[in-house]
Amino acid sequence: MLLVGVLALIAGVTACGSSPGARMEAYGTTSTASPTAQRTIRVPDSFADYTRLTSADAQRVIQDIRKAQAQQNPVFAAKMKIAVFQRHGDAHQRIAFIGLAAGDHPTIAQELRSNPPSAEVDSALAAMPLSGPKDYPTGPLGGALRCAPGSRGGAGCAWADGSTVGVVASSVPSADELARTTLALRNAAER
Repeated sequence: MLLVGVLALIAGVTACGSSPGARMEAYGTTSTASPTAQRTIRVPDSFADYTRLTSADAQRVIQDIRKAQAQQNPVFAAKMKIAVFQRHGDAHQRIAFIGLAAGDHPTIAQELRSNPPSAEVDSALAAMPLSGPKDYPTGPLGGALRCAPGSRGGAGCAWADGSTVGVVASSVPSADELARTTLALRNAAER
C-alpha cells in the first residue's frame, strides 16, 4: 500500500516510540463510501491552532521521510506532500503529516482506486506500533479515518478515500485529540 514503511520514521520523529519494521494486523474494513470526485492535497501554512514549521530541523525531518520512502518507491517519494506542524505556544506538541493524491501520478491513482479506503488506512497505520485503533467520523469528505494511541506513547491517524491518503503522527498520546486534529488538517489540506 502507499505509505507503508514511512510511518515508522514519522512516528520516531514525533516521539511516538516507533521501531522500524513494526507491524500490526489489519484493524477491520469499516468505512463510508468513497466520493467519486478526484481531490488533491495542498499543505496549508496553518490550520486550527497549528502552524507549519519551516525551520532547518523541520526540513531535515521532511528530507529523512522522503529519503526513507525513496528507497521503497521513488515515484511516491517525489510526489508526497510532507509537513511538520507545531501547536501554537507549545514546542512539545508537534505533528508530522504525509499525504498523496491520485492526481499526483497514475501509479498513485491506480493504488487508491484498486483498494478500499479502509485497506489503505490499515496499511498506513500498520507501520506504527499502535494499540486499539478505532474509526472516527470522516466529515463531508468521506472515506475512512482511523486513529490509535501508540503502544509506546504518542498516537497515529490515517485517512483515505478514492483520491487521497494522509497520515498524521504525534507525540500527543490521545488518539481522540489527534483524530480531531487530523480531521481539521484534512479539511484544510484536501481540495
